[in-house]
Amino acid sequence: MNRTARIVLAVALAISAGAVIAAALLANSTDPPRLGLWLGLMLAGAAMELATIPGDRDEAEHPFSLASSFHLAAAILLPPGWAAIVAGGSTALGETMRRRSPIRVLFNTGVAFTATLAGGAAYNGALPNGDERLFGWTMYPAVIAMLLAYVPIMIIAVESISTAVAGERWDPMSWIRPAELLAYLMEACLAVVLSVLISSAPEVLAFSVLILAAVFLSIKRHRALKSETRRTLQALASAVDARDPYTAAHSERVSAMASRLAEHIQLPTKQVLVTRWAGRLHDLGKVVVDNAVLHKDGPLDEREWQLMRSHPKVAVDLLTHLSLTRDMLPGIRYHHERPDGRGYYNLEGEDLPVEAALIALADAFDAMTTDRPYRKALSTDEALRRIEAGLGTQFHPELGAAFIAMVRGDDVLPLGVQERRRRHARPLTKKPTEGPAT
Repeated sequence: MNRTARIVLAVALAISAGAVIAAALLANSTDPPRLGLWLGLMLAGAAMELATIPGDRDEAEHPFSLASSFHLAAAILLPPGWAAIVAGGSTALGETMRRRSPIRVLFNTGVAFTATLAGGAAYNGALPNGDERLFGWTMYPAVIAMLLAYVPIMIIAVESISTAVAGERWDPMSWIRPAELLAYLMEACLAVVLSVLISSAPEVLAFSVLILAAVFLSIKRHRALKSETRRTLQALASAVDARDPYTAAHSERVSAMASRLAEHIQLPTKQVLVTRWAGRLHDLGKVVVDNAVLHKDGPLDEREWQLMRSHPKVAVDLLTHLSLTRDMLPGIRYHHERPDGRGYYNLEGEDLPVEAALIALADAFDAMTTDRPYRKALSTDEALRRIEAGLGTQFHPELGAAFIAMVRGDDVLPLGVQERRRRHARPLTKKPTEGPAT
């Protein structure tokens, strides 16, 4: 664990320790709730911790469980101190039964303590004084206040330590993901339903198990389908690369270099992920290119060039109906474009998507430093010299300079903030021709 991670962990544990002490003091200052209530919530939360759906760090996906539903239900039904004890206890039990490391158990337990204590305090503080109705219209603003306290602590704590451990750049704006916020909102709704049943109709509480199971299984299936789709696409891209022994694993190398450059110039995390996947799939359209063309050891004739130039459009046609690949399509379609407009689609300078420019650099560098039927691989220095000579014509000048610095191990200057935002937000202003340029 690096120094930054140790500092973040120490601060988080110190805050969590304070929350534990505060929760204990608050719990002692109020009458203890019914044993069955807090113990049942704790055991149910622990069971949800055990049934966690793994996340995919490569895709910025976090593990998912329904444990927060029981943390929030405890914040609604119990005083803040007791709610925090329930959340912390359930997390500690679940993480221990999953055989997590002691430091991880301690960290996650402290985060659950702190977030639930803050959420419970916010919920109770938002309820009007003298309102004895547990469930009524006043509950809506109270639940919103609870989420505003609970969710940021959960996200900031988890993302901070994950970023520090991975040694990645701090990008708090990328931590706020609509899908994750929607998941917390859904869990809050489940918490309200559970609270109503526990308080008003505990006899029919068993029926809620089916609701929880349905939600859990649907999310698990959704993630499984996304993962299977990604693996299938990656397998297809690898199969295309494997048709030519000279380009085996080419797409993986391009993906790694392009996304590493995106990280170096400090693009948003989402754009880094899009670049990584676009790099993996950029040559998928070569599935329509005959082996004789791929393996030809001499110049291609006009018909063969037409076929070769069609592969970006073919890749886009194959992927265009998949929602998972929608953001990747510009990078795939235009990865053979040039700032001077002499690419496959005659797309020029400012109209070139940044992901496409990153892939173009990595694609050219890997092609030059790999043996081909018509020539031996160039040295790294010679390949970089050729990229440098093509800055502003074949390659994006600023990104190309950053790529050269990255490969040489020099400091890489981040892409300017205004330039990055403009490129990321602005749609293409020039409509390319549908067919490849001749």
